Amino acid sequence: MRRWTGRYAAAFALVHVFFLLAGSARAFPGGSGDGGGAGANVNIIVREVRVSPIRAHVGDVIRIDMRWMYWGDMQNLYHYEQTNAEIRANGKVVASVPFTYKFGARLGDEYHHTFFWNTKGAAPGDYRIRGEVFLWLDTSPYDNFLEVKRRLVLLPPGAEFPGGQEGGGTAIARNPYWDGSLDDIEE
Repeated sequence: MRRWTGRYAAAFALVHVFFLLAGSARAFPGGSGDGGGAGANVNIIVREVRVSPIRAHVGDVIRIDMRWMYWGDMQNLYHYEQTNAEIRANGKVVASVPFTYKFGARLGDEYHHTFFWNTKGAAPGDYRIRGEVFLWLDTSPYDNFLEVKRRLVLLPPGAEFPGGQEGGGTAIARNPYWDGSLDDIEE
């Protein structure tokens, strides 16, 4: 049988102390004991996604505005996370910007970004637009995205819109909990 020397015993004890501390909710400032190391009530809420135009031709540039807000702890003193604010069309990321949720975030802090999707090379058809800011440690991940209910219609260049409609229009998705409505259309 192998004897434990001082060096092996110290290493064994150090590893066990590390795991005990890492598993303790009070071991680190803001620690949660969930293995994520966050501990803070982290919550990002996507409040609005606005798409314009909602009727366009392939090759047009689509403007998508997204607003999101911090709704976690009153004052975030210990946590940050880097992710991307993304716009998806039928599940494919078509626009993205890095977003870092930082130390010092306060309840109600709002963020806004305007994305531009150049549809050159996109296939004609209907597109479901979704804005998303995903965080691994978010306490309520179901509000980290919004889908615009009205689909973006892309027609081949020069094609006429059905029903005598013209290009243009705006579709807006709003978080019903924060803004009281689900989806508005502005012409």
